[in-house]
Amino acid sequence: MSSSEVQEENMSPRNFIYPNNITLKNKYGIRNYRQFQTQCAHDSARAIINLRHEAPPQKLTSAYLLYIHQTLFKNTFEWAGQTRDKPFTFEDGTVACMPKMKKAGIFFASGEKVQEGLRNLDRTLSEKNNLQGLTREEFIEHATEMMIQLNYTHPFREGNGRTQRMFFEKLGQIAGHELEFSLVTKERMNLASIASLKFGDSEAMKYLFDDISNPEKTLILKEFMDHMKTIGLESINHRLIMTAKEGETYTGFYRGSGANGFMVDVNGTFIIGNKNNLSPEQLKTLKVGDSLSFTAPRAQDLQQTLIPREKIAPLTRDEIAERVQNSALVQTSIRKIEELCKIVYGDPHILQNKMPKIKIPVTTENIAEGEQFARQVESFPQSMHRLHGINICGIKNGARAHAEENILPLSHAIFNYVHTVRLAEKDILENHQLKQKRCEKSVKTPSQAMKNLFSLSKEQQQEFLAQSPELRMQINTYMLQLQERLSPCEQRAIRENNYQELSKTIGTSINNAKEIAKIFQKGKEIQLNMQPEHFLHRQSKEHAAASWNKSTKEYAQISSQSVMNTKQLIKSIKQEKAPQQSIQRHKTENIKVMTMCL
Repeated sequence: MSSSEVQEENMSPRNFIYPNNITLKNKYGIRNYRQFQTQCAHDSARAIINLRHEAPPQKLTSAYLLYIHQTLFKNTFEWAGQTRDKPFTFEDGTVACMPKMKKAGIFFASGEKVQEGLRNLDRTLSEKNNLQGLTREEFIEHATEMMIQLNYTHPFREGNGRTQRMFFEKLGQIAGHELEFSLVTKERMNLASIASLKFGDSEAMKYLFDDISNPEKTLILKEFMDHMKTIGLESINHRLIMTAKEGETYTGFYRGSGANGFMVDVNGTFIIGNKNNLSPEQLKTLKVGDSLSFTAPRAQDLQQTLIPREKIAPLTRDEIAERVQNSALVQTSIRKIEELCKIVYGDPHILQNKMPKIKIPVTTENIAEGEQFARQVESFPQSMHRLHGINICGIKNGARAHAEENILPLSHAIFNYVHTVRLAEKDILENHQLKQKRCEKSVKTPSQAMKNLFSLSKEQQQEFLAQSPELRMQINTYMLQLQERLSPCEQRAIRENNYQELSKTIGTSINNAKEIAKIFQKGKEIQLNMQPEHFLHRQSKEHAAASWNKSTKEYAQISSQSVMNTKQLIKSIKQEKAPQQSIQRHKTENIKVMTMCL
């Protein structure tokens, strides 16, 4: 064997692992692969927690990447923080080096290209000022490119993924765009990496960064992940889990929803959508296992609508019948009949199977049949059942006398019940039609002028409103639309801060319910500030302050004229009265004009 071959053998990449084994040499001395993986994962997870509590450096460089690797694996590998392209000597005297590396059919940077990749990383970070001052979209573009390049560089023998994710978390902190890599499954990261390195397709990686940097998307992803842990399904790393893309149509099976998001299983891929992507009627009727096809709307379309329109289906005959039966007035009528039946017949339910059934929809024939039954009870009460009490040769006990006294009230109660059912049906149908009409209207988000007004103090709001009749009219018009769209129950939920109930009745997410409540409450406060008495009180205070300043100044001038005699002073005061009266008249006219404007 030549000296070069001996040197190559001594620096073999095989020296990273134990002889005749697949386990990497480690400080624990563990040779069982699974046991080693568990211990390594435990230590690196604990180190990640500590790193997250550390403030990132002002400027990121590849040196910080090496520091992260060293921190994560210092308890695991002797070579923690060392790149794979440089020879490393273990305590046992063996030397390991891995200038060439391949995984899943992908060749990573080899030899000098490893250090070249790190230098390119430094140059990009320096030129782009650690990606500071960029919009989220611009940040995603640059971060995606950097991640793909670092994936290709693959600087370490082991632990590249964990190190890179922590590095980009810190980069996001510096750039002002938080990244939530905890919401990315292993399967998703692998697929995005393979697509970019093997096929040159960066879209999957770009969308991954979009998912974990958008607060609205991280909210629903975290909600889903937390739910999986709650029900004991933490092992979902083998699943592709992502949010719905704007404009994309998905067809699969509905698997449930949380406060703000829902999940659809699309051929094994878990698509997480915002509940605002579905119509209110879908949210109210979907059941787990139902097939579902939906198109994720564009963000700008969602931002234009505060409360979506809802198409309320007509009530079925069974639904009307159930509501009529449960009506408070109908239930009161039934209880009255039962009370009187107890008195007249000794059994509250004696007429239950004898009274004619009033079908829905109530017809004239139903009413006539019910009225006829009421008359029959009045005229021939014993045709229904023997009366309560005793009657022997005309001698009646108290129960029988009481029974006979209540025959007519019982007849009237039956008559009342028949017509109460008809009125209840009419009321239910009318209310449902009103609900249909109310819910078919959508409400847009407030204008930018209104949003700006919401952020001002009460005094600033009054100042702007006093100067802008158009804005006052806009607010009143908007609040009228909002009040007409919200039912009394929904307005009560807003007053009680019951966002869950509000989201359920409207058919929207909890977050959107909170936004609706906030806008409604802000609008009501502004309308209160717009009441005439507020403006008049404010104007009166300003006028009084101006008058006080003027009077004080005049008094000082008069006092300084010590040579003026009493007669001249009286004359001066008389002359001052006329302008003051004029000012008072002018003040009254101003108040009248302002009242008319309001």
